[in-house]
Amino acid sequence: MVSRNKKIITTIGILAFASATFVFLSKRDTGAGGKGLRRFKVESFEAGSGWGYRILENGKPLIVQHNVPGIAGNNGFKDKQSALKTARLVEQKLESGIFPPSVSSHELDSLGIKY
Repeated sequence: MVSRNKKIITTIGILAFASATFVFLSKRDTGAGGKGLRRFKVESFEAGSGWGYRILENGKPLIVQHNVPGIAGNNGFKDKQSALKTARLVEQKLESGIFPPSVSSHELDSLGIKY
């Protein structure tokens, strides 16, 4: 009888721990009002040869890209929106654990980036 009670208590404890862990992990990226607190932030900036982007991790620069990645040359993006689209693709790769988050010319084409 004592052995059965220990099993029940152990099972309840494991379920409670698993539930608490799930709730904690599912809520950790949510701030006030349900807005996500993101680990990465993307910014665009004017570079000498067009536009570039910066990806910050917890407020610190992780990637600073002055030119269009995945193609030959040192040309910047033609416009701010193109830089931001590419930065968001790189951000998605980082959030998925892909490092380095390289970008191919095919991916640029699929985003409609002109280079």
